[in-house]
Amino acid sequence: DAMEIAVRRGFAIGLENIDLAPLEAFFYSPRGERIVSLELSAREAMMDSAIEDAAREQARGYERAKDDAFVLVDDFVDAGDLLEANVVGALNSNIQFYRGLVDGGASELSEEDILSDVWSQEDETRSETRDWLYGFLIMAYSPLEAGELEAYTEFSKSVEGKALTAALFRGFDSMYSDISYALGLAAARAMQTEEI
Repeated sequence: DAMEIAVRRGFAIGLENIDLAPLEAFFYSPRGERIVSLELSAREAMMDSAIEDAAREQARGYERAKDDAFVLVDDFVDAGDLLEANVVGALNSNIQFYRGLVDGGASELSEEDILSDVWSQEDETRSETRDWLYGFLIMAYSPLEAGELEAYTEFSKSVEGKALTAALFRGFDSMYSDISYALGLAAARAMQTEEI
């Protein structure tokens, strides 16, 4: 419940003063509904680590071959600045985990130490995030018919499309930050219990 509340709150704030009509027209169309359905199916499938590994490898292969599927997804990622937004969200979650450890009494790291440590993970985080993101998107969008992903990419560049992307990241980043902080506190309690 708390996760849903956090996402919905961030989503609602992000879409304040945005005309929802173009969003509703796109996502309630057969094309939009198909895109959402494929995204949900791909997310569910990638909960299986073997499928995730295969998707990552497929994406790397497509990139090496400069396959059209990779090129189209790459354009979509660039249009929404999706890689950068995902990396920022991951780094922020890591910061919140450390803060939970500190507030829980399991660490005495300063804020400067936390930021330095998390920033040192940026390259690895970016690489891992990129692998997952491209694997997921290629799996999700490969069944689309010619022209559909290009249309989605163009829509994501619109004012409403950009607002939607930003609102989604706002909601989910808030949720993940809350979870990461709570995990840090829980880890701190567990560490202290083991010491006792």
